[in-house]
Amino acid sequence: MIIATAGHVDHGKTELVKALTGVDTDRLPEEKARGLSVDLGFAYHSLPDDDAILGFVDVPGHEKFIRNMLAGVAGIDLGLLVVAADDGVMPQTREHLAILGLLGMRHYIVALTKIDRVSPARVQEVTDQVSELLGEGGHEGTAIYPVCALDNEGIDALMKALRARKKEARSRNVNHHFRMAIDRVFTLKGIGLVATGMVFSGAIHTGDELILSADGSSVRVRGIRVHNSESNCAKAGERCAINIAGRGLSEHRIRRGNWLMQSSLYAPTRRIDVELQVLESEDGPLKHWTPTHLHIGADHLSARVAVLSGGAIPAGACGLAQLVASRDAFALHGDHFVLRDQSAQRTIAGGRVIDPFSPKRGRARPARLAALNALRHSSTLAALRAWTEVSETGVLIAPFSVAHNLPAPRIDTLVDALGLQRVGQGPDQRVFCETQWQALQAKIVQAVETFHLSRPTSPGASIKDIRLSLAPRIEVAALEDALAALTKDQRLCMRGNRFHLRSHSIQFSKRDQQLLARVAPKLAPQSGTPLSLHHAAEDLCVDVKTLEAALKTACKFGDMVLIGKNRYVPKPYLTKLGAVAERLATHCPDGYFTTVDYRDQTELGRNFIIDVLEYFDRVGFTERNGNVRRIRRSADDVFKVPHDG
Repeated sequence: MIIATAGHVDHGKTELVKALTGVDTDRLPEEKARGLSVDLGFAYHSLPDDDAILGFVDVPGHEKFIRNMLAGVAGIDLGLLVVAADDGVMPQTREHLAILGLLGMRHYIVALTKIDRVSPARVQEVTDQVSELLGEGGHEGTAIYPVCALDNEGIDALMKALRARKKEARSRNVNHHFRMAIDRVFTLKGIGLVATGMVFSGAIHTGDELILSADGSSVRVRGIRVHNSESNCAKAGERCAINIAGRGLSEHRIRRGNWLMQSSLYAPTRRIDVELQVLESEDGPLKHWTPTHLHIGADHLSARVAVLSGGAIPAGACGLAQLVASRDAFALHGDHFVLRDQSAQRTIAGGRVIDPFSPKRGRARPARLAALNALRHSSTLAALRAWTEVSETGVLIAPFSVAHNLPAPRIDTLVDALGLQRVGQGPDQRVFCETQWQALQAKIVQAVETFHLSRPTSPGASIKDIRLSLAPRIEVAALEDALAALTKDQRLCMRGNRFHLRSHSIQFSKRDQQLLARVAPKLAPQSGTPLSLHHAAEDLCVDVKTLEAALKTACKFGDMVLIGKNRYVPKPYLTKLGAVAERLATHCPDGYFTTVDYRDQTELGRNFIIDVLEYFDRVGFTERNGNVRRIRRSADDVFKVPHDG
């Protein structure tokens, strides 16, 4: 369990940690000289009864060092609020408590220090002050322990309370990808580069490979220390020091705020959608485009606040916003953050990340706000269910998986549990709930019907025609899968690459039918090379433009195919040529054949053969490698005979 001390400067945090653990966390000469903590200090205490460890993060209390304090409280389990009995509640007491609240901390214990300096009446007075402060934040009943660290008075009772809280501490899920927020980096002689920080998720072992967020470079884990003891593993919820090595790696390349992470989590972002809470202590609302200092994980950078609704968030209120960072940042769903004002003098707001991968446009559109409200669910299952229920275009699985730190088996389990429809392949794969999937198909059918009304003589609507008529715009992969489902269910039919209703019928004009019947033997002869457009028109003694118009109409119906400039062939003839290529490939070494091989097999003209083979390459039937080709997909799959309804 990780415990963070919090409180005003010189209220005895470091002395208290020393009394609890025996470790003096004032390790820097500057700290010794000035008598206060300027950087993070760490101490650990073993619990012999259950072989557990209490980890203490002693954070600085001085206002100038609040940035270091923010780096130390990320990922803690319990807040140990320290208040000196002689001073009582001070400004930084309130600010530290507010920061812990913004970072999601809900569990506290209070140590009332320096009780040897005041009367019992003063101890009671300050106890009442602290109780009132905690009550204002909804933490009534928080235990308060009067102590004197120097005399060890009250320390046993406080330690007993901490041990009890250890048994109640939440267990962290290690079934996520590993990531650690770096808050210190240094070099040790004979060991090398060491990075320390809080493990936010997952687990890592000696010898594993990680990605350094500073530049995306790969590093190897040479050694691990967890809670100041050597280990071969570090996992979520633990503070650790990792000895790392990599090409060109140096201490100067790493800074506080960088991350060590599993490779799939390397996804820098500059737009982060958040749930933002403005502190009640603010004099006015947080306005749109306010410049701030953003503290997230152990990182610190400047960011603008884009308020997504209403133009401002009142003091004490919560709202949706987008943080527009000044440089690349790394965040995941559920991460907590704190905002300080432009001068970095006071904490003004904080909250929780909803979506770290905000779209560049439309951040305040109704559909986007509906998605963000769906993603506010703390449960990943509930968030995915809610988002698919409001999304007309489906949910991209890849960024959702990264944002929620879900390995492939876990996202597969979620999709199956929710009964979602997978659409598309690879990084563009989306999921739809059944309601939205059926709604999309209904919109497509309506789009085709509308197309028929506007262009009754057309054989049908192309994918482009359908996509342009849909709002919101759907990705091509999703549209193709929806059209495949509709044709399988015979709600739509195909003519070539066009889609039509079963009830839609169209005939070639009598003139075009006669012309196509005459030209067919010229374009698919029993022997010899098919004629080009101009030679066919000349042979038939017809106008080139008239013949070309008829052939283009036949292409729309799927009866003809334009394979090259002025080169039209009937679909069955093209299918026959594809079958020849397949047979040829089976008799060639490693399945590769040359243009000469194919020309000899078909006994057709070289120029025509080149047009045919280049068409095969374009449609993905063949793949060219230098002067040879191989079959990529079967002819039956590529040259399907269209269903005419």
